[in-house]
Amino acid sequence: MGVSYFLSDIHIKGNQDLSYLKLNQFFITNWKSTPGDIYLLGDIFDLWVSNHQIFINTYKELIDHLSMVKQQGFKVVYFEGNHDLHLSKYWQETLGFEVQKEIEFYDIDGFLFRLEHGDLINQQDFAYLKLRRFLRNPYMTFLAHTLPGAFWDFLGKKWSQESRKTSQTFRAGKSAEIIKMIRNHAKQQVASKDFDVIISGHMHVRDMFEFEVNNKKHLSINLGSWFEEKNILQFTPKSKNNLLENFNWIQL
Repeated sequence: MGVSYFLSDIHIKGNQDLSYLKLNQFFITNWKSTPGDIYLLGDIFDLWVSNHQIFINTYKELIDHLSMVKQQGFKVVYFEGNHDLHLSKYWQETLGFEVQKEIEFYDIDGFLFRLEHGDLINQQDFAYLKLRRFLRNPYMTFLAHTLPGAFWDFLGKKWSQESRKTSQTFRAGKSAEIIKMIRNHAKQQVASKDFDVIISGHMHVRDMFEFEVNNKKHLSINLGSWFEEKNILQFTPKSKNNLLENFNWIQL
């Protein structure tokens, strides 16, 4: 049995960003005592596109820490979000990490996890769903790899500002509505394919919700955002009778 860590929606904006410094400090101070697999559930950076050197140079320290995780025999899995796209060319082909573009299931110490970024939870956000399809089509994939990194960095900063305004407007005063959406999503998905735990991000509202279907317990977790006091979710397998008992939030 081992330890697994789940992170999302850090939205690192540069190598002097406080969140970036805290994350690097986690690997420096916490890692030796409790190493484990790392699952990055998207929007780790405010922008990362393809394998452009501008991103690699800026975030070299974190890349080195994650490479150390893999060298020690642990898993690093990176789910694409809506701010980090077309990752396979660098994160998988160069670094050797596992990259996922959609949802994926993992058996972690006998617990079945459904993992996803969470940007498909709100199926009524038609404008975003259309944009999501556009950003992932083959033409945009080609442009992501071929246009200069400086172009994407400039465009991404402009787009991130607009995206943040829109998302903040949507979330303002709607925490209860968003939590209901997250929980309904979990119930719908367990009906289509069984799991013990579903973990998502994207919604920037932290929630842990235990529910039963056909006399079996399930746990839905949304990781929230890094504005919370405790940032990283740690899983240490203990009991299937009390799913919440297996999880702990780490203070950075």
